[in-house]
Amino acid sequence: MASPIKKPKRQLSIPTPSLGGKRSRTNSPSRVAPGPGLAHRHNTVQSTIGSNNPAPSGETGASAPNISTNCNENTTSSAPKGPPVAPTGPSSNRATEASWIGLEKALAKLHITTKICPPLHSAIEGLKSCVGIFEEAARSHRDYKELATGLTAMVELLVKHMPITASREIMEVLKSIAKKIEEELKSIDKRQCPTGPSRILRASKEDEDLVRRYRRIEQLFRQLQAEASMSTWDITKRHHVDTQLEKLGPVKLANYNSKISMDIGRRSCTENTRTKILSDSMEWADNPNGAKIYWLNGMAGTGKTTIGYSLCERLEAEGQLAASFFCTRTSRECGEAKQIVPTIAYQLARRSAPFRDALCKILDNNPDIGTLNTTSQFDSLLAKPLIESKEFMERKLVIVIDALDECNDPHAVKIVLDILFRYAATLPIKFFVTSRPEPIIRNSMMIGITESNRAQSILYLHEIEKSLVQADIELYLREELQHMLPAHCADIEELAEQAGNLFIYAATAVRYIRPGGKAVNSRQRLKTILEVNNKPSKSMSGIDMLYSAILSAAIDDDELEPKEQESIKTVLWTAICACEPVLIDTLAALCELEETDLAIDALQPLRSVLHVSDHNNLVTTLHASFPDFMFSHERSKQFFCNRPSHDGFLARRCLAIMKSQLRFNICQIESSFLVDDEIDDLEERVEQNISQELFYASRFWVDHLTQGEVSGSGAEMEMVHEFLSRRLLFWMEVLNLKKCMSWRAPSDLVALARDAQTFVGNYAAHRFSTSTSHIYISALPLSSPTSQIRRIYWPRFTGLVQATGTLMDQIDQASLAVWKSDYPIRSASFSADRKYIVMGDDNGKISVRYPHNGKILITFQAHREPQAHMIILYASGK
Repeated sequence: MASPIKKPKRQLSIPTPSLGGKRSRTNSPSRVAPGPGLAHRHNTVQSTIGSNNPAPSGETGASAPNISTNCNENTTSSAPKGPPVAPTGPSSNRATEASWIGLEKALAKLHITTKICPPLHSAIEGLKSCVGIFEEAARSHRDYKELATGLTAMVELLVKHMPITASREIMEVLKSIAKKIEEELKSIDKRQCPTGPSRILRASKEDEDLVRRYRRIEQLFRQLQAEASMSTWDITKRHHVDTQLEKLGPVKLANYNSKISMDIGRRSCTENTRTKILSDSMEWADNPNGAKIYWLNGMAGTGKTTIGYSLCERLEAEGQLAASFFCTRTSRECGEAKQIVPTIAYQLARRSAPFRDALCKILDNNPDIGTLNTTSQFDSLLAKPLIESKEFMERKLVIVIDALDECNDPHAVKIVLDILFRYAATLPIKFFVTSRPEPIIRNSMMIGITESNRAQSILYLHEIEKSLVQADIELYLREELQHMLPAHCADIEELAEQAGNLFIYAATAVRYIRPGGKAVNSRQRLKTILEVNNKPSKSMSGIDMLYSAILSAAIDDDELEPKEQESIKTVLWTAICACEPVLIDTLAALCELEETDLAIDALQPLRSVLHVSDHNNLVTTLHASFPDFMFSHERSKQFFCNRPSHDGFLARRCLAIMKSQLRFNICQIESSFLVDDEIDDLEERVEQNISQELFYASRFWVDHLTQGEVSGSGAEMEMVHEFLSRRLLFWMEVLNLKKCMSWRAPSDLVALARDAQTFVGNYAAHRFSTSTSHIYISALPLSSPTSQIRRIYWPRFTGLVQATGTLMDQIDQASLAVWKSDYPIRSASFSADRKYIVMGDDNGKISVRYPHNGKILITFQAHREPQAHMIILYASGK
C-alpha cells in the first residue's frame, strides 16, 4: 500500500459522540487528558486508516486525507487551539502492544502442544485469529494491558502442562472446555476486520460484548489450567486419591447408563418424542439465572425415568452432566437415599479435577466423613468443595437424581430434599430431580420452595396437555409396531387413546403384542388389548385393566395344569419380591423348581410385565407400577401377591439353599499362609463352587426374614438357630470369598436384635409403659425414624400419629431416660446380672435403682464425707 501523504503535524479532533470517545488524542481544552487506559491511542488512527505500518516512534499517527463524513478536513482544521496535552509516552504504548504480542506468541506455542487434543487444538487456532479483534475492543478499558498479561500467564502454564496431560478423563474435560471456547468464538463476526473506518465507528456496546466474551474465554482457560495442572500427579498421589474416593462407598450402579440399565430395560426416549420437555430442560440447564432445582414429577408410568435418561445423554454430550443417581427398587444399593450424596461426590470428583482436589483435602483431614449423617456429608462432600473450587469449575453443570420415590426410606428422602433447598442457592451447580408426587416428597418440595423464597421449576407430567402426550405415544407405537401395521392404522390411534398420558401403558402393550423370543398371534393380542377398555369398569384404571388382562391370559389359560399355574404365580411373585435382579437359575432355585427349564417356561407368558435381559438372563420387573399393582389386593384381585407371606417363603428357601450348599473350606484352599489375593486360580474356584443362588441366599436371607411373616409352626426360627449354631462360619467363608464381608456385616439379624432391644428399653423406661396400648399409640410413632422396628411394624397398622419436626429429626441423639437426683452423681456401677444399678452422689449417699425405669429400691448414707468417689460391685453382688 502507498505511503500516506505527509502533512504538517496537527492535532486531530474527532467529535466524541460520533466515535464513542475512542481513537483520538486532542489538545483541545474541551477534552480532558486521557486516563490510564486511554493514554496510548496515537498510533491507532494511523495504523487503522492510513496503512498497516506503525507510525515512527515518538510521532503521532499521520491522518488520512479522507477520514469520514463526520471527520473531514474542515472539522479537523477548525479545532480550537489550546495548550498541548502532556504526551502519554510512546514507550508505554509499545509495552502495552507488547503484552498482546506476547499473548499471540504464547497461543502459538500452545497451538503446537495441543495437537494431542484436536478439539482444543482447533479452538486455540480460532482464538489466535481473534486476538486482534479482542485487542481493539479492549482499548477503552483501564485494564487493557492486564487483559492480555493475565491470559498470557495462564497460557504459558498450559504450555508446560499439556505434554503430560494425557489421561482419558482429562481429555474428555479438555474437549468439553474446547467446545465452549469454540461457541464463544463463533459469535464473533470475523468480517469485522481490525483495520478500516468501520472499526473506528463500531458502537461501544459491541466492544463491550467482545470484552465480555474475552472474559468468559479467560474463565475457560482458568478451568483448563486447573484441570491440566491437577492431572500431572504422580502415581503415588493418584493411588492415594483413588483410595480416598473409594472409601466414600459410592453406588456405581446408580449412574444413569450403568450396566444395570440394560438389566432392567432403562432407555432413552424414542426419537422425536418428548422434544418440548427435553428442549425446555436444556434451556433451564443453560440459563445461568434460572432456578437451581428443577422438579419433574408425574404419576407412575408417565415416562419420568426415560426423560431423565435422555436428558443425561444430552447433558453429557454438552459436557454439562456433573453426576447422576438413578434410584430403583430392583437394586438394594440404588434404593438407599443415604447413598446419594457420597455417590454424587464420587462421580463429580472423577469428572472435575478442581473439585477432586478440594474434596481430597477435606477427606485427608477427616477420612471418616463417609460414616457421618446425610446433612454432614452434604456439607463436607459437596457444598464446601464446590464453593472452594467454583472459580475453576465449568459452568452450567447439572446433577440428575431420578425416581426419588423408589428409595426405601421416605425419611431419608425428606432429609435429602431439605438439604438441597438449604444449599442450592449458594452452589455453582443445578439439580434435576424426578419423582412421583408422593406426599412426603411433594410436601418437602412445596415447603422448600416457600422457605427459600425462590422460584423453582416444576413440571407435572400428568398435567401436560393430553393431545401432546398422545402424539408422542402414537409416534412410539408406530415405530414399535411398524412390522405388523400400516403407518396410518386406526388401531394405533385407538391404542394411543387408551394409553392416555401413560407411556408405561404403551410400552407394556407393545411387549404383550410383540414379545421377544416367542411366536404369537400379534394381531389377536392387539385385538385383546383394544377390547380391554371396552369393558365397563368403574373400579379399575386403564393400566390396572391392562395388567389384569395380561395376567389372565398368562395364568388363567384353560390348557394349563393347576401345577403349571401355581409355578407361574410363584415365579411371578418371586421376581417382584427379589431384592435384586436374579438369574433364571437363581429364580428356579428360589421357587423350588426342579429344573431351570420350568422357570423359563413360566416366564414366557410374563415377558410383558417382567424384563428378561437377553445378554445375561437377569429377571426383574419392567416398571415400578407393576409391583404396586401386584401388592394391592384391591387392584390385582386374584393375582395379588401377599408380600409378607412370600418373603417368609423366600426366607425359608434361602435358609434351605444355604443348608444344602454351605460347607467347610468351600473352595479347597490348601494353605492359610497365603492371603486370598495370592491364590492364582481363586476366582475360578469361587465361580465353580459358589452358585448364584447360594450367593443370593447368603446376602438376602435376613432381608426376607425380617420383612416376612413367621409361619405358625415356627419353622423359620428353628432354621435360623440351626444356621447360627452349625453353618455361620461356612457362611462367612462365602461372603469373604465374594468380597462382601465389609459390605454386609456378619449379620443384619444382630442389628435388628439390637434395635429391638433399644425399642423395648425406651418403652420400659418411659412413663407411658404403664399403659400396654401405648406400645402402638406412643412407642411406635415416637420411635426413631431410622429404627428397623419402626420400618417393619409401621406399615402393618393404620391410623397411627405421624410425628414430624426437629424433635423427631434429633431423636436419635436424645437421652434414653432422665432420672432426678438431689445431688450430682459421682459414680455408678451395674450388678453382675444387670438387674440393678448402684449410684453414689456428692452427699455421700448411695442408692440402688432398677435400670429399666429408674425406680429406687433402697437408699442409705455410706459415710459422712460429702462425696462418694467410686462404687465397685463384686460378682457376689456386694
